[in-house]
Amino acid sequence: MSGPDLTKRAAKIKLLVLDIDGVLTDGRVIMDHEGHELKFFDIKDGHGIKLLQLAGFEIAWLSGRASTPNQVRARELGIDELVEDCKIKLPEFERLVGERGLKPEQAAFMGDDLIDLPPMRAAGLALAPADAWPEVKDAAHWVATLPGGRGAVRQACELLLKAVGKWEEVTARYF
Repeated sequence: MSGPDLTKRAAKIKLLVLDIDGVLTDGRVIMDHEGHELKFFDIKDGHGIKLLQLAGFEIAWLSGRASTPNQVRARELGIDELVEDCKIKLPEFERLVGERGLKPEQAAFMGDDLIDLPPMRAAGLALAPADAWPEVKDAAHWVATLPGGRGAVRQACELLLKAVGKWEEVTARYF
């Protein structure tokens, strides 16, 4: 989807729900010899999230795995809600939307793998990184040109900000 239809759909969004592994990270999990987990989060994605927050969007993370790096990064970015160890994501997505008094068409979901398909189908705007699984890209209204953990979230944030006419306002201090 592109053009006016995508912009119209994106302009309704108030809540962005993001998967973590494969969306905010490149999907790799690094474990040291003691089992400590490391992940790579892209600073540009984090900056996009902060810009969305400045514009009044709410952000939630919904992950199939529990991970200390997820918790640390979510705290660092001031994420509104982090849901971990969620193997069936649709009920949690619906809860996140409902508790905020929103309708599904006011929420976007970005996922990369099959577990993400149910909330993507329920969302008003389904987003995917460039390296998402083929069925996930097929279900998405919009697919980033960059992969997960390497700028896909930043692109999604810019899409939302431009759709609601807030891009210039939140980036004015840089120009």
